[in-house]
Amino acid sequence: MKKVLLISFVILSAAAQMTYAQKQAVIKLTETMLMHEMRATPYPLDKAVVNDRAVSFQWPLRSDMNSQDSPLDGFEHKVKKVDKTKVTYRLRYSQDSGFKSGVTQVDTRWPFYNPEKPLAPGVWYWQFGYVEDGQVVWGSTQQVTVEDRPGKFCPPSLKALLAKLPAGHPRVWMMKDEWKDFMNRSKEKAERQWYLERADKVLQTPMKSVKDINTSQVKNLKNEMQINSYLTRESRRIIDAEEGNTEALIRAWLLTQDTKYADEGIKRVLIMAGWDKDKNVKGDFNASTLLSLCSMAYDSFYDRLDASQKKTLLDEIKVKGGEMYDNFNNRLENHIADNHVWQMTLRILTMAAFSVYGDLPEANTWVDYCYNVWLARFPGLNKDGGWHNGDSYFTVNTRTLIEVPYYYSKLSGYDFFSDPWYQGNIMYTIFQQPPFSKSGGNGSSHQNVGRPNSIRIGYLDALARLTGNTYAADFVRRTLKVEPEYMKKALLSKPGDLAWFRLQCDKPLPEGEGLTALPAGYVFPATGLASFQTNWDRVGGNAMWSFRSSPYGSTSHALANQNAFNTFYGGKPLFYSSGHHIEFTDVHSMLCHRATRAHNTILVNGMGQRIGTEGYGWIPRYYASEKIGYVLGDASNAYGKVISPLWLTRGEQSEVHYTPENGWDENHVKTFRRHIVNLGKTGLIFVYDELEADEPVNWNYLLHTTENPMTVNKADNRFVHVQATNRGGASDAYLFSSGTLQTDTTSSFFYPAVNWLRADDKGNFKKYPNHWHFTATSEKAQVYRFATIINTHALKYPAKDPEILSDGRIKVGGWLISVNLKSNGAPSFFIRSTKEKVNITYKGEATIVNEDGYETVMRDTLPELEI
Repeated sequence: MKKVLLISFVILSAAAQMTYAQKQAVIKLTETMLMHEMRATPYPLDKAVVNDRAVSFQWPLRSDMNSQDSPLDGFEHKVKKVDKTKVTYRLRYSQDSGFKSGVTQVDTRWPFYNPEKPLAPGVWYWQFGYVEDGQVVWGSTQQVTVEDRPGKFCPPSLKALLAKLPAGHPRVWMMKDEWKDFMNRSKEKAERQWYLERADKVLQTPMKSVKDINTSQVKNLKNEMQINSYLTRESRRIIDAEEGNTEALIRAWLLTQDTKYADEGIKRVLIMAGWDKDKNVKGDFNASTLLSLCSMAYDSFYDRLDASQKKTLLDEIKVKGGEMYDNFNNRLENHIADNHVWQMTLRILTMAAFSVYGDLPEANTWVDYCYNVWLARFPGLNKDGGWHNGDSYFTVNTRTLIEVPYYYSKLSGYDFFSDPWYQGNIMYTIFQQPPFSKSGGNGSSHQNVGRPNSIRIGYLDALARLTGNTYAADFVRRTLKVEPEYMKKALLSKPGDLAWFRLQCDKPLPEGEGLTALPAGYVFPATGLASFQTNWDRVGGNAMWSFRSSPYGSTSHALANQNAFNTFYGGKPLFYSSGHHIEFTDVHSMLCHRATRAHNTILVNGMGQRIGTEGYGWIPRYYASEKIGYVLGDASNAYGKVISPLWLTRGEQSEVHYTPENGWDENHVKTFRRHIVNLGKTGLIFVYDELEADEPVNWNYLLHTTENPMTVNKADNRFVHVQATNRGGASDAYLFSSGTLQTDTTSSFFYPAVNWLRADDKGNFKKYPNHWHFTATSEKAQVYRFATIINTHALKYPAKDPEILSDGRIKVGGWLISVNLKSNGAPSFFIRSTKEKVNITYKGEATIVNEDGYETVMRDTLPELEI
C-alpha cells in the first residue's frame, strides 16, 4: 500500500476571533473575507513561525494610496494622486522586544523590506511605520520566530546579485562571454532549427502595420468596455504577430551572428517602437510588448547599433519602463494577484531593467524593485503551490515562472528553483490536469483547456530538469511519446515559449518514480482546490473529480463556484461547470460563467455567491490515501449581495447588474458544508451537504453538462437519478434529500452567449453552443440535507442503482453507507468498505478515518493565508 498523503500547514491568523476559533472542532468564521484585494495585515503575522525561507517584512499601504486594482483594459487607472516618489516607510527589527539593543532600522520607499542577510534563528520583534513630514507613525509590534532548517530558501541580496552582472552586452538572453560556446552547443538541439526556420520565413514576409488593425466592428458595440476590449484584442492580433516575427530574428541573430537577421530585426524594432502612440492600440500587454522588443534589441544588437539607434531605444525604454514602474510602485506589492503583471509585464520590466542597467539611471530603481518584489511576493503568492485563477490562465505565467528565476540563478549561482513552492506547483500542474485530460474546470476560460497544451508540457519539462522532479519528467515523456514535437507548438508563444530555455539548459530529464507512484488525490488548502484520480497509467480508464472551495472567492479570473465539483472519465468532462468566457466582464460571462448558477453547487432561493473576495469558501479538513479520500468544503460565508467596490465598479462599466433578478440578494445562509468521500479507486464518490439558513428557504441543487444532454430518472421515489455521458464514460448521480424535490432541466442559458469579440482573422464570429442545466429544488426549509452517490465509469459498463437495505443503509459497489438525511438531529454519516479495512465517520465535531488499524481524527484547521 502506498503511503497515506497528509498535508499540513502552520496555522496563522490575523484576527483574534480566528485564533480563538481554531481551538474549536468546528470553526465558524465571521470575517467578511479571508483574502483582501490589497494587503490588510502585516506579514509575517504576529506570533508567526517561519522555517522554510528567509523572512521578508511586508505591510499595508497608507489608506490614501490603497487603490485596489488595475481597471479593465483600455480604462484609465483611477489611482489617487499621491506623489509616490516621496513616500517613505520606516522599519525596525530586533531580538529585543523594547527595541533598546541590537536594532536594525531602515527607511524604505516600498511597503516591504528584504533583509540583506537572513535573520538568525530565534525570536524577533519588528515594527513598520509611515513617515509623514519627518514624523513616524509606528504600527504595533509584531513577533516572529525564525527556525533553522536545512535547505531553507535564502536567496542572495540584490547587492550580491549585481556584483555578478556583466558590464557588457548581451547580458540577458545570453552572456557575452558565453556566446560562442552557446552557439556551438545549440547546434545539436532541435529548437535552434525551429527558430531559424521561423526567422528565414520572416525575412520573406512583409511587416504589418498598426494601420492594419481591424476597427470595422466598433460601430456595432454598445459601451466603452466592449470597444476597448475589442480594440485591445484586434491591436494585439497585429502587435503579437509582429512581436513573434521580430523576436525570431533576434533569437536567430543570437544563435548564428548572421547579420541578415540583425539588420532586419533592428529595422523592425525601430518601426514598432512608437506603435503604442496609435489611438487604436490598447492594453498593457501591447505596451509591455513594445518595451520587450526595444530592450531585447538594445541588449542583443548592442554592438551593431549606432549611437542614434541606441539613443532612440533608450528613450523608448525610459518612457515605457517608467510608465510600467509608476503603475507597479506602491500598488503591486500589496495586491492579491494583479493578473497581467505577474503573468508577463513584471517579467518584461525585469529583463528590460537588467538590459539597460548602468546605461539608464532609472534602471537602478527598476532593478531594485523587480528583484526585491520577486523575493517578497513571488513565485506563488501562497504556499501550497496551487493557482487560484485556474488552469487556463495559469499557463500565461509560464515564461515568468521559469525565465525570471532562471536568470537570477544564472547571475547569482544560487538555485532559485529550490523555493519549496515549485514542488507544490508541480503537484498542482499534474493533479489539476493529468496527461491527455481536461483541466479541473476552475477559472475563466477553463472550457478551452481540453488537454495539457504544449506550454504546460514545456513548463513541466523545465521544472523536471531544474528540480529533479521525476513525476513531471514522466508526464513529459508520456506526452512526447505520442507527439514527439508537441512542444514546438509553443514556439514564440508570448506567455509560454520555453524553447530558448531548453537551448540554454543542458540538464537532462531526471529518471525515477513516475506518475503511477503518485497518490490518488491531492489537496491545496490555501488555494482551495482538490482532485482525485483512479488510474494514473491509462487516461482512457481514469475516473477523476475536482473540487473548489477557496479563500480567494471569485475575484480576478476565479469563479463563484465555492463547494462545486466536476467529474471526468477518460480525460473528458461529465458533470462540469458551464457557460462561456467571452470577455472578462461580459454580461453572459458574468451571469452564466462566473456566477454560481453555472456550477455544480447550491443556490439559495435561486440566489448565488458574491462576486469578489467576499464570496469565499475554504477547506477545513481533508485526507488522501489509496483506499479512501475526503475533502470538506465550507461555503457558509459565500452568499449575499455583491459588496466589493472593485466589482461594483466593473459592473457599472460593463452594464452588469447585481440584482435579485440576476441572482444576488440578501444572504440567508448560515451553514453550507459539503463533504466529499472518495471511495477508493472504484470511481464512486459520496457527497453530503449540510445546509442551514436563518429562515425557511428553497435549496437549489445544480448539475451541468457541456458535451451531451443529461438524462433524469425519477422512477424510484427514494432518489433522483441523473446521468451525464461523454464519448466513452458516464457519471451516474443518485440524489437523496430530506424531502421531495422539484426538478427542472434546460438547454438554455440564463442570458444568451453572444460572440461580439472573438472573430477569426477573416472577421467571422463563431457561435457559442448551449449547455445543459439540471436543478433540484427543495420545499422551503430552514435546515436541509442532500446526499449524492456518483458513480463515474466506462459507458459500456452501465452502473447499478444503489441498493437500499431494510435498515435504511445504502449499499453500492462494495461500500455500506449510513447517512442522516433528516432535518432534525446532528448531520452525520458512516461509510465502510466491505472489502478493505477502511471506514470513515462524521458526526459534526470531527471526521474520523480508520484505515488498516490506524485512526486519523480531523477537526477544522485554517490554512495559512497572507494578504
